[in-house]
Amino acid sequence: MDLTNIARGTKLKVYEELQQRAISDEYEAVFRYQESDRLLVLQCAWLYENFDKLSLGAKLNISYGDEVNTYVFIGAAKEKLRGNGLVMIEQLTDVETTSRRLFNRDELRVNVSVYGLQDAKNTEAIFDKLDVAPDLKDVSFDISSGGVCIVTNTLLSSKYDPYYLVVFNLSEKDRFILPTRLVRRSNYPRTKIGRYDYGFQFIFDKIPEEKSRLTRAILNKKILLRPEYSDWLPDSSAQKAKKRR
Repeated sequence: MDLTNIARGTKLKVYEELQQRAISDEYEAVFRYQESDRLLVLQCAWLYENFDKLSLGAKLNISYGDEVNTYVFIGAAKEKLRGNGLVMIEQLTDVETTSRRLFNRDELRVNVSVYGLQDAKNTEAIFDKLDVAPDLKDVSFDISSGGVCIVTNTLLSSKYDPYYLVVFNLSEKDRFILPTRLVRRSNYPRTKIGRYDYGFQFIFDKIPEEKSRLTRAILNKKILLRPEYSDWLPDSSAQKAKKRR
């Protein structure tokens, strides 16, 4: 999707970032019209009121979505227009699309620790837990073989954003230390259990075996919570699961 396909009145989410690190909360904006190929006009009270206070060198992370995909691009505030909170934005990058339906998500609640991860390290095959305090520690909202979502009251900020290392256990034996990319952040979460909604996508490029292990661990966790899922397993595994019940 390109910006010419955004309907007037579409709600967007905007936050200020510096060197790919969030330096503000996320605020709501509304798309008004396209001025030219790379210029668009948004209505955003926060951006309008703080136009002259934006950090030097900072950019605007702007996102919107539909039931299927999330769309993100980077822009810069160019000009305040007269009246009603209108601001002209220059589009600096192409629109990046992320599918919301690539993986089935399961509402599994486990403790998750999140650490900033240096960009150069996100292709390593082996990761060790960082010997520092996590940037975020809370309970997952849902987990899939593609990523994890955390709804929390803690604002996540790291100089290594958008790359993070997430650490969690699905059982005593199933411990995971996985590199991720933050693909969604919002302070308009889908539930009332927390102020911020973060979506992390796992990076399995160098560790494809971990994806298979995670898929199996998620299914085993679901079987413990809902035994009827044992029918999804091969016969031998299903029989073992039934014996455990």
